[in-house]
Amino acid sequence: MKSKLISALKYAIGLSIAGGLLWYVFKDWNLEDLIERFSQVNYWWILLSVILSVISHVIRAYRWNLLLHPLGYNNLTTFRTFLAVMVGYITNLFAPRAGEIARCGVLKRTDNVNMSASIGSVVAERIIDFLGLLVIIFFGLLLQFDLLSGFLKDFFFEKSKSIKLSDGTIEFLIAFGLVIVIVLATLWILRARIKRLPLYYKLRSFANEMADGFTSVLKLQNKSGFWISTLLIWVLYYTMAYVVIFAMPSTSHLGLLAGLSILIMGGLGMSAPVQGGFGTYHILVGSVLSLYGVAQKDGYFFATLIHTSQTLTVLIVGSISFMLSLRIKKKELN
Repeated sequence: MKSKLISALKYAIGLSIAGGLLWYVFKDWNLEDLIERFSQVNYWWILLSVILSVISHVIRAYRWNLLLHPLGYNNLTTFRTFLAVMVGYITNLFAPRAGEIARCGVLKRTDNVNMSASIGSVVAERIIDFLGLLVIIFFGLLLQFDLLSGFLKDFFFEKSKSIKLSDGTIEFLIAFGLVIVIVLATLWILRARIKRLPLYYKLRSFANEMADGFTSVLKLQNKSGFWISTLLIWVLYYTMAYVVIFAMPSTSHLGLLAGLSILIMGGLGMSAPVQGGFGTYHILVGSVLSLYGVAQKDGYFFATLIHTSQTLTVLIVGSISFMLSLRIKKKELN
């Protein structure tokens, strides 16, 4: 009951943050202005962006297959893992981070892939994605240090200087640290009794299976395929955002480095713990475009174009994938 309450609270907080940020982005807009801007969009570029995004999802599914092969699931097809990946994406639109569990659940249902092992492989995949984003941020700063460093400092760090810990906050942190120490000490003292509990062996088995999935990246049977697909995913992420630049008259003059900034800020926005990056993506991408002379409203509208087209793609393809995954299960049962 308590875990459900905490989950509901996290969901409500994320939804509130997303709603507040979206309100901030669109508070000065009117319907006529939006209609006028949508009428000026070249939707062929949007279609190309959508196609590139679907290709990136297919490659992600292929890469996940490569991670699962060392675990003994050599008969998995990219089609099956693609269905699972898309179900994960559509789940993330409603519950942040729940998509990682959902996609593992799909493979458990359709191909009997061990749940804890597949979760471990997803954790490994996410760590690699995070490291990839850090590399891209590094190169972005290297190529546009004066431009991006000032923006990142103003946007993320300058405000933190005004935040000071009160005495009550410090006392809470100290008390919280002491509780952690006491709990760990108690577990250590009672470790012999804990090991005799049936639950201990279940948790230990789960942890070992998850560790196998996590370390599958070290046992890859096709290392070149894995790393090439990782590179291709980022190239496609960059390209699918960059081509949208040409869909709007106000952004069509932007160059390749602007596309890199969009990728960086978009990655940070989608990493935020809110449903589907709503609000955070719009704020970050829309704001960074101001560095290249794009008006604030145009920047926010550009971010809206990308985010909306990708969200609709996930909703459509994810729904179809979910229905197909259920159909696969029925065929196996029959």
